[in-house]
Amino acid sequence: MYFYGHLVLSLARLNGEGRADLLGSCFPVGPKHLATALHVVSPNDNGLMASFPAISNIAEYQDTSVPGWQAAPVKIAAVDAIRDICILEAPSDWTFQLQHAVSGTDFINMGADVHIYGYPHMDFGRRVMTLQRSHIGAKVLIENQGVKVKHVVINTQLRPGQSGGPVFDAATGSLCAMVTGAYAPDIQGSVIISGVDPVTLHQTGHAVSAEYLKEMIP
Repeated sequence: MYFYGHLVLSLARLNGEGRADLLGSCFPVGPKHLATALHVVSPNDNGLMASFPAISNIAEYQDTSVPGWQAAPVKIAAVDAIRDICILEAPSDWTFQLQHAVSGTDFINMGADVHIYGYPHMDFGRRVMTLQRSHIGAKVLIENQGVKVKHVVINTQLRPGQSGGPVFDAATGSLCAMVTGAYAPDIQGSVIISGVDPVTLHQTGHAVSAEYLKEMIP
């Protein structure tokens, strides 16, 4: 099985209390750049930090009792508000060697198996890189400001901390999409319970085609 968990980083922002608030996931798309969802970073790179996962292979345990982690500042290099994409510039002493091709949703069909990497429970302060295995439920075009954007619907429930995480085609190991979040209908009177909007509690999530990432890398 292709395994890319060691390349999926977490994002956090330093707050005024000398601590860091966990935000979401990100991953390398070039030797010096990372990708995430734009809504994860606001967009604002003030105090924005990225940290490697506490895992280097598929057999390791992640120690949840470790109180902190090493992180380095990252800066926003490019944004696409229509497609909810942000490209981050990595620290000068970081260099990534990509082990996968960047394809897109044109090359994957309904029913295809996919692997989703990210940090599901960051909104509760839990930083555990997690792999989910699911499949594509639909391919859709979502219009935003007159632009139709390619997405796939993934048949699994996605949590806020997974936003900005990569989606890989299980058959080829190529990067096909990036998690943008759960579908939430635009309705009035929505109530937030324990930080969760109940209308997002369904077994599907959305991911934007990875082809747009390639166009944004400086």
